[in-house]
Amino acid sequence: MKRTIIILLLSLPLLLDAQDKAAYRITYDCDAQYDKTPGTYRWNLDIGSETAVFYNPNYRKHTEAFQSLPETDDIAALMNSVRQFKSRYPNRSSLEILIGSPEKEAYTYVNKVGVDLLMYEESLPAMDWELTDSTKIVCGYGCHHARASVYGRTWDVWYSVGLPMPYGPYVLGGLPGLILEASDTDGIFHFTAVGIGSIQDDSKVVLIGKEEAVKCTRKKYLALRTSNAGQTYSELAANVLSGTGKVVKITDASGNDISDQKQSEKNYLDLN
Repeated sequence: MKRTIIILLLSLPLLLDAQDKAAYRITYDCDAQYDKTPGTYRWNLDIGSETAVFYNPNYRKHTEAFQSLPETDDIAALMNSVRQFKSRYPNRSSLEILIGSPEKEAYTYVNKVGVDLLMYEESLPAMDWELTDSTKIVCGYGCHHARASVYGRTWDVWYSVGLPMPYGPYVLGGLPGLILEASDTDGIFHFTAVGIGSIQDDSKVVLIGKEEAVKCTRKKYLALRTSNAGQTYSELAANVLSGTGKVVKITDASGNDISDQKQSEKNYLDLN
């Protein structure tokens, strides 16, 4: 009996670290105003048997391409490569959310603040959904309407009981069906499912930046995000080039020097 207990205890870390195989992929297009320029962002929601991960595929492709670059001291060449990647993989976001980790009613959040990749773990927020009788078709599925407030934003969502998975874009979920459309009442974010399919390869439900991210609390993350928003473009560049001794002039698309300007204000899925 004692031997059995010891074996179970030794195997526990491996069980906790096991990666869930992705079975389904939901593709969303999000019409969003993250800054002053509206854009359409592509998001994937990969769903496994116990967990789901929400991520921006263009960011993952950009990261993979950037990591494949050879090391160089030529800052100009490096910046040129960055510009090429920017056009090849537009509308990127470093945000990734693993739902159901480190435990069932929690999530792990990874995102960049400036050049720093941060991570926190938090219990899923309470979502007091108000269900209505309204219905519509989204991505070929009959959906029902619901509304709830999450982290300072109020969301109208459309979920399908024909897809009995309690997930959706961002941290939205907990309904008796998959959320196929979600929009905030301020008109800043509008997610719409454009693809629903099974995954036939060996994809896992994982966060790609988890090992490199600096762990903090959600409160600390929000404080750092607020602090970073007040930096000028030159201060941001100094952080990127920390230790190189290089001084870089920052210009906009028209060639105007914006080094001393503060960064453009950004909108976030969460307000508080």
